[in-house]
Amino acid sequence: MEIREQAFAGQPISVPVIDAHTHILGYGHLGWYQSFTSNDDIVAMMDCLGIDCIVTAPHSLIMGDMDLTNEESAKAAKEFPGRIYGYICVRPQQGLEAIRTTIEKYSKNPAFIGFKFLAGYHGPLGVPEYDYALDFAAETGCPVLSHLWGNDPTLTDVERAIKQRPELKLIIAHQGGGSRETTDAYVKLMKQYPNLYMEICGSLYNQYSMEEIVELAGEDRVIFGSDQINLDPRFDFGRVVLSTLSDEIKKKILAQNFLKLLDGSKLGKIVLKNHQKRN
Repeated sequence: MEIREQAFAGQPISVPVIDAHTHILGYGHLGWYQSFTSNDDIVAMMDCLGIDCIVTAPHSLIMGDMDLTNEESAKAAKEFPGRIYGYICVRPQQGLEAIRTTIEKYSKNPAFIGFKFLAGYHGPLGVPEYDYALDFAAETGCPVLSHLWGNDPTLTDVERAIKQRPELKLIIAHQGGGSRETTDAYVKLMKQYPNLYMEICGSLYNQYSMEEIVELAGEDRVIFGSDQINLDPRFDFGRVVLSTLSDEIKKKILAQNFLKLLDGSKLGKIVLKNHQKRN
């Protein structure tokens, strides 16, 4: 049965699925509302859709607590091994020494597979604290996922980060900024730098269809993410699995492209144990 047919039948998708942009811990600031917040509820939703695992950055990072954020990821990964993985989250306002200590600690935990930045929320991308983490990521071969909405942080900062580090694997969230115009601008940058990638969450706000986004960015450089629990994961999941894209392209977006980013990484790796059980 094709992926689209499985989705229409209400079945969990049988191919590997990695949700590369997620949040745990409830967050109600500025009107955000989540219909489910516990890790048990999150994993139940994953089972319903056929999502093998998520990579997460807890909501406490928005409020500025880098230490609690990484501790919560470590706890969730221990509670749900193979289902929840973590990004090492850094907040530049806590200073370079604190970030060094955080990276030293969590880079040794195999449940952490890369970095997540809330650049924009936490100021510009082009600051020494982010530079330190970017250098570490480039040296260790792990991916970095950075927030970008509108032009915040700026694409100038994104280009600076990647131009200085040709080996860096940098994923920009929200289709490069959340709209047709920002996607177009980011795609121009992607054409210059082959190690830039596009994550799709929040795509319902974008005027482009999923088919158009993939055509613009390239089927090998689009990464599935849902932004759960801020957004219901069924939104962007549905836009991929119910699209007219071929199953081969869907498989790339849903897991294969992200797994390739982990090739050669010295941090943790994703093992799709749950997929093996389902099949």
